[in-house]
Amino acid sequence: MNSGKKPLIYVDHAATTRITDSVRAAMEPYLTTVFGNASAAYGAGRAASRTILAARRRIAAVLGCRPQEIYFTSGGTEADNWAIKGTAFAHAMRGHVVYSAIEHHAVLHSVQFINLLGMDSTAVLPEQDGIVTEDAVDASMREDTRLAAVMLANNEIGTIQPITDIARAVHARGAVLFCDAVQAMGQIPVDIPALGADMLALSGHKIGAPKGIGLLYVKEGTLLVPLLDGGGQEMQMRAGTENVAAIAGLAQAIEDAAQLSAVGHLRSLQTRLLDGLRMVPGCVINGTTAPERRLPGNVNVSFPGLDAESLVLHLDRAGICCSAASACMAGNAEPSHVLLAVGCDRETAASSLRFSLGQSNTAEEMDHIINAVGEIVSRLYTESRAFI
Repeated sequence: MNSGKKPLIYVDHAATTRITDSVRAAMEPYLTTVFGNASAAYGAGRAASRTILAARRRIAAVLGCRPQEIYFTSGGTEADNWAIKGTAFAHAMRGHVVYSAIEHHAVLHSVQFINLLGMDSTAVLPEQDGIVTEDAVDASMREDTRLAAVMLANNEIGTIQPITDIARAVHARGAVLFCDAVQAMGQIPVDIPALGADMLALSGHKIGAPKGIGLLYVKEGTLLVPLLDGGGQEMQMRAGTENVAAIAGLAQAIEDAAQLSAVGHLRSLQTRLLDGLRMVPGCVINGTTAPERRLPGNVNVSFPGLDAESLVLHLDRAGICCSAASACMAGNAEPSHVLLAVGCDRETAASSLRFSLGQSNTAEEMDHIINAVGEIVSRLYTESRAFI
């Protein structure tokens, strides 16, 4: 492994990103001089409170919603948990929830939790290309369906879902749509009125803000109860002293990400990397091959017969940081639930690598990755055949 050395090539931006210079500058005053508790009545507290209000307004302007519909959380996982459990609690665990089978584990495990408390649910399988269709969601809904959860873009294979169409189907049934948009921000537009979602989650550390900050958008009138009790922060909906510096950083990161300035660069790198990896013996491309239906920074491939964790470690020794499935599931011996859901066999799913690209990556780095993967895969295939 790299033993703490700076990685030569970082292509795991879907797992986390470094804090950008603009975000660091936005946060710095609230880490040092303007450090008051936003709930305090004195001047330093009022200054912190004004910062939170300004951040809420800035984010709302980007997303196309009202400031009072933005609630700051500790990240995407909390937002996912809140949307699912808060809706279920609001309905006293009566009714039914629909969710896509390729959701993040924060959604899947939250659904499992409400199932234990008596609420029914139905998983919607995607098409083989990873797309969850409006018809599939509609067919899974019942008269007592309260909530549908479909992510905007998948964290493993990058497929972009037709959320606008799905929202129309969900609303026609009188239900609410929750959309995990954590992976989408900065790569595709996140326009709440256009999407039609009633709740939407974002996370800061995917877009250059620090870890430990995110948000949940909740459309006014949506039935939701708090998960955290204590003080009256976040308009009586989310107790806990606000992380003012991180909130200021999140607002800056969302404004920066909304410019979509890196999209053309990412798409060029994605094409270069996919074209090169296709030439590696045994390579299988996972997810849709239609560029318009896939995040520009996502490349997911498998090498059936090889072990993904072993590949990740070999690439790490070559100075390349990528992941096997999603970083949230590191150490889990089970193959990716996403790849199994789109029809991959277990051998293919267990050998998948995800390269998630960032603005700082270069074409030369893509060529280095192609060469390193080709060399490592060829060697491992040769060694595996020697033991047969």
